[in-house]
Amino acid sequence: MDLKKATVDLGRVLFGKAMGEAVTIRDGKFLRPKQRGEGKGSERFSSLLKKALRVSFHLLILSFFLFLGHQVYAHLLEDPLFRVREVDVGGSEKLPRETLLSLARVEGMPNLFTVSLKDVSRRLEDHPWIEYVIVRKAFPNKISIQVEERKPIAILQLEELYYIDAKGIIFSRVGEKDGYNYPFLTGLDRQSLEKESEETKGLITKALELLLIVEKEKVPPLKEISEVHMEKTSGVHCFTKTEGIEIKLGWDHFGEKLKRLSMIRSDLRKRGISATSIDSSDVNRMVVRRASSGGVSGRR
Repeated sequence: MDLKKATVDLGRVLFGKAMGEAVTIRDGKFLRPKQRGEGKGSERFSSLLKKALRVSFHLLILSFFLFLGHQVYAHLLEDPLFRVREVDVGGSEKLPRETLLSLARVEGMPNLFTVSLKDVSRRLEDHPWIEYVIVRKAFPNKISIQVEERKPIAILQLEELYYIDAKGIIFSRVGEKDGYNYPFLTGLDRQSLEKESEETKGLITKALELLLIVEKEKVPPLKEISEVHMEKTSGVHCFTKTEGIEIKLGWDHFGEKLKRLSMIRSDLRKRGISATSIDSSDVNRMVVRRASSGGVSGRR
């Protein structure tokens, strides 16, 4: 009987080998190994479970800190210590403090945390005289506003008068109470300006270039120039305030021409000669016209 059973078991072993299965004998028993992947599957599940627990723990910690932060922020919003009690304004010359405070609209002692600096800056910079503004919060209860105003370099004469700065920005109409102690830019009209042609831009650029050189070199002082006239054909002319001399400067070499003009004017004063115009369109040839005869006085 045992021999028969052994024969059957041996047949199963041979059959298992034929089917590609590994069979082991332990304690007189034939054992078939576990299928591949059974151990790996349990390990994968265990790894995923650990990751899920780790993520859940991190989310729990994050939720706790978010809740804590919200509670702290809500407390700060209610704390009277952070109510705005002072708005400091500086840097303005043209605009009075009351106007700037009205533009900023920081009213009713709001909580400092709720004040939008971007909105305050935008409201202030909407004013044509303000070039840019810096707004800061000074804890616990103060707002600081530093204003940089536009600086006119001339008055552009169209149908009305407008201030223009060194960048060529026409930013404000000249009011009745405003100062007129700037050179006038003449020779353009509103129609040509609105077309924004390259020719018009070029004329304004040249006029401003001249004024910037005059302002830098102080030859002559900027306050001595009453008008800068722009001509499409001959370039830039300027008129002196005290003597009323027309000075034709053309299109370029303004710095060198102004230095030579300074020497010529000084020489004319020493000789007691009055001039009506000086043509310095050509940097190498300057023509002076006398006031008495109206003729050409000399060339330098």
